[in-house]
Amino acid sequence: MRKKIILSILFIISLTPMLLEQFGTVKGVQAVSGLMNLFNPLGVLSVLLFIIGVWGTFGSKKANKILCLLGLCGIVISEIYNFFTWHIYTITGEFSFITSLNFVFPEFYIGLSASIIMIIVYCFIDKNNKN
Repeated sequence: MRKKIILSILFIISLTPMLLEQFGTVKGVQAVSGLMNLFNPLGVLSVLLFIIGVWGTFGSKKANKILCLLGLCGIVISEIYNFFTWHIYTITGEFSFITSLNFVFPEFYIGLSASIIMIIVYCFIDKNNKN
């Protein structure tokens, strides 16, 4: 039970950078919140997978671990996907890595780092805590 609470708190903390503005700085375009990473279908699915993996009770602990890792990795994939694509529909109409780099705020990198660190922390806690 203690492990579940710790993982849930750490997960919520790792998602807090998404409350900040992560993309924008173009004339006529408002800054875009990182919440777009959570409110797209992949983000919602990832959060649900993590919650089910931590709090669900399945026949095997391996299923819980897989669900947690899928959820955590899904958050990272959602962030990277939005990094590359958010400006296509709002500004440029085309894929451009340079545009993605030019219009990203440092908060995006903080959020991405927090999500990656959460994966590492989860693996560390899971490895060292056999409860």
